[in-house]
Amino acid sequence: MELTERQHQIVNTAIRLIASQGIQNLTIKNLAQAIGFSEPALYRHFDSKYAILEAILQRFESVTRQVRQLMEQQPPVSGIRKIDIFLTHRYQLFAADPEFARVLFSEEIFQNEITLSRLLLGIMDEHRTLLVQAIRQAQSESEIRSDIGFNHLFHIIVGSMRLLVNRWCYSGYAFDLVAEGQALWQAIRQIIQT
Repeated sequence: MELTERQHQIVNTAIRLIASQGIQNLTIKNLAQAIGFSEPALYRHFDSKYAILEAILQRFESVTRQVRQLMEQQPPVSGIRKIDIFLTHRYQLFAADPEFARVLFSEEIFQNEITLSRLLLGIMDEHRTLLVQAIRQAQSESEIRSDIGFNHLFHIIVGSMRLLVNRWCYSGYAFDLVAEGQALWQAIRQIIQT
């Protein structure tokens, strides 16, 4: 679904509200007040809070399509470079929009709605597929160790990224996420390279 400019404004405001006040304070009333709309005016753009949360996840889904295009660029790049592209893209995305990172890494806000949970799981599975393909390619190219299963390598890479992003969010964005992310990836790379 392509969003209008006004819908983008509503989604961005919802992200800011969730990041600063928690999901419990994301109400149509609070959102309308933050934007300067009446509640009926907001309902002309989204029919429910659920639809706004769905639009937030769809925004993340579109970001996944962007990183897939970068990873599948021509001429083809090595598997290790694809992992680097994925991680760099994520760190830059989150550094540019910290509130978006805070909302995405608070998955519990989507757990009580089955459709939203499934949408988020689908996005997570897409990320896993992208990275596992890159890991397997890097293993077949003898760039990284093949004596460690690709599932374990995936969890090492993504788990460390998630922990770093969470630490960054909880610290109030107190350090350079992109620089720290690159340093972390280089350390992991030293461990897993052949």
